[in-house]
Amino acid sequence: MKTLIQIIAAICFSLAVTSCNSEPSLQQYFVDRQNDNEFIAVDLPSSLLDKEKIELSKDEKEALESIKKVNFLALPLNSSNEAKMAKESEEITKILSSEKYETLMRFGSNGMSAVLKYQGDDDDIDEVIVFATHQEKGLALVRLLGDNMRPEKMASLMRSVEKGNLDLSALEQIAKTFE
Repeated sequence: MKTLIQIIAAICFSLAVTSCNSEPSLQQYFVDRQNDNEFIAVDLPSSLLDKEKIELSKDEKEALESIKKVNFLALPLNSSNEAKMAKESEEITKILSSEKYETLMRFGSNGMSAVLKYQGDDDDIDEVIVFATHQEKGLALVRLLGDNMRPEKMASLMRSVEKGNLDLSALEQIAKTFE
């Protein structure tokens, strides 16, 4: 009986030690900011993206179809939250610097910079993360969850967004309702 108790205690201890991960996760970051009034937080099923009205290439359409859910988090910049903006940007950068995230592309212009990262296998991505900052508008963090997402197709879709070929006014309208 004493041996059984020791074995159970050893198993519980090892489970407790291995499950305590001090590394912050992106999922936890989103959860922690859901109730912060300074953030705009929206979770959308992909069915709300009006895919029929968007003119896209075959690869871009396949990339869009592979997205199942979108988590959107933004911190609009104002004169009272500049320090918070810098702190949050630094925290997101730290989370995304983890080895589990691969950088797919970086882009920027006119005061805006963005990075596109992904988690998963090279030919089957589990999630795509877009982290963007604008020196006058604030920061945005978008997490795309899906099935059979391909890096090259997601990069093509993001280039289309960057060029303005993909209308994301639905997300902008949602964000404006929270202002």
